[in-house]
Amino acid sequence: MSIDPGVLKRLLNLKIIVEGSASWAFRELLDYILEILEERMPIIINEAVEPYELEASILEGRGCDVFPQEDRCGDIVVVGLYEKDSDKPLVYAGYLITRGDNILEVKLLRIIDALTGEAI
Repeated sequence: MSIDPGVLKRLLNLKIIVEGSASWAFRELLDYILEILEERMPIIINEAVEPYELEASILEGRGCDVFPQEDRCGDIVVVGLYEKDSDKPLVYAGYLITRGDNILEVKLLRIIDALTGEAI
């Protein structure tokens, strides 16, 4: 891979924390934030890695396949990073999403090498 791991971590870093009351209005706000995130996350990540000749893709429902050692693997959104015009991922980035009645937290959990499964 042609990108320094430290740079890659900075490019993929994403952390969102929203806390408030457990009212219906606040829960609705959390729903809107998640909806916007689902729509924009691939665009945000692709824009960040594009200058390095990389492409990103959200891999739906792959949390437990890629991060089976995590207790909450079902709550992990997996992003695959690919070299341009390649269909073999170089790395996987896992984002843990915690959602409750009055909290939403999204954070980069780990980046792993797609071939070895080792943390980067």
